[in-house]
Amino acid sequence: MMDIAALGRGIRLGPRRQQVASRIAAMIADDDPELTEISEDLTRLYREHIPGYDQVDPTSVERNTRAVLAIAVQHLRSESVDADFSELATLARTWSDQQIPLDLVAHSLQLGARRIVELIRQRATAEHLPAGAVDDIQDLTWEWATAASATVHMVSQERTMATAARRADFLRRLVHGGLSPEEIREAARAHRVDPDHNYRIACVPWEEQRSDSDLLAALRNRGSTAKLPVVDTVVDQYLVALLPRTPDGLAHPGPVALGPAVQLADAPRSYRYARHALAIAVAHGRSGLVDLASLGPLPLLGAAEDAADQLADKHLAPLDRHGAVGAEIRTTVETYLDCDRRIDDTAEALFLHRNTVRNRLTRFFELTGLDLDRTDDLIVAWWLLNRTRSR
Repeated sequence: MMDIAALGRGIRLGPRRQQVASRIAAMIADDDPELTEISEDLTRLYREHIPGYDQVDPTSVERNTRAVLAIAVQHLRSESVDADFSELATLARTWSDQQIPLDLVAHSLQLGARRIVELIRQRATAEHLPAGAVDDIQDLTWEWATAASATVHMVSQERTMATAARRADFLRRLVHGGLSPEEIREAARAHRVDPDHNYRIACVPWEEQRSDSDLLAALRNRGSTAKLPVVDTVVDQYLVALLPRTPDGLAHPGPVALGPAVQLADAPRSYRYARHALAIAVAHGRSGLVDLASLGPLPLLGAAEDAADQLADKHLAPLDRHGAVGAEIRTTVETYLDCDRRIDDTAEALFLHRNTVRNRLTRFFELTGLDLDRTDDLIVAWWLLNRTRSR
């Protein structure tokens, strides 16, 4: 939880605090007309130079700016040792609801403090206050601005964590089928999703490494559209992302599995397909974007388990009985099939002489009875060997 009170306890000047506050109180009032001029100037400056402010009603910006200046003056004029920033925190939450970036609000507080310092310095000079007194006032003002900015940052962190928690709950319930169509439509606005748009669900193992962070940034950049962002969270140690479009050209050392494009009500099916594609891709060392359609016959390996067990007993058991020799033959044939039955590529991949590859292929036929030049035997051999590898 935020400790707003602790920030107030950080802006004290010891025994001189009361004297400094009294001097500020003598020079500037809560309803000082020049504060209104300053708020108007700052409002114009914010809207011209800070992104986000130009999208908000100027009257609202000016009212909030004026409120901050009033809080600043109230704190600086107070003879109490501590300042209470709860009012500013409430105002920051209002800004957040208005979609004003709070990091820019924190920066704007520094600008407001600078203008207050300028105003006080002008009046202090006119009243011939000692330079040391002016410096004390300036120091106190900057300490207040620093603590006020910290308050806004804490509110920003609070809102970010709350938003992330709501987003995680939404996506988790969505992909597990825990939301009705009515609930999806109610949540759509809050999470910036379109229930009538077709989304693809991406699924990636998540370990919070730099490569994963880079991948997430790439997914958000390439998977969004001009109007729809990527919505993502971590579910059961998997990064799950709603992609408004397919992120073409995505490079990643591991697999990034995609489900089919569906409307949000059908998200559980897209998620299920993505998890299935991911499991197959991981088992077979695939990388980059994958889906069930791009994995060729690999998704078929889990079918007809009873028949596969009988075929394995018939054809692969002799290889197993030959121990290390049988394992070498199996590896050679697996590589041969991975290389699309090219002898030279197989030899290069295994650092073998091409004649050694040929001899092992012949031995494979002798032990298993599977002739890799026959279509039926080739399919059975590929199926049985890759079925074992995927396990």
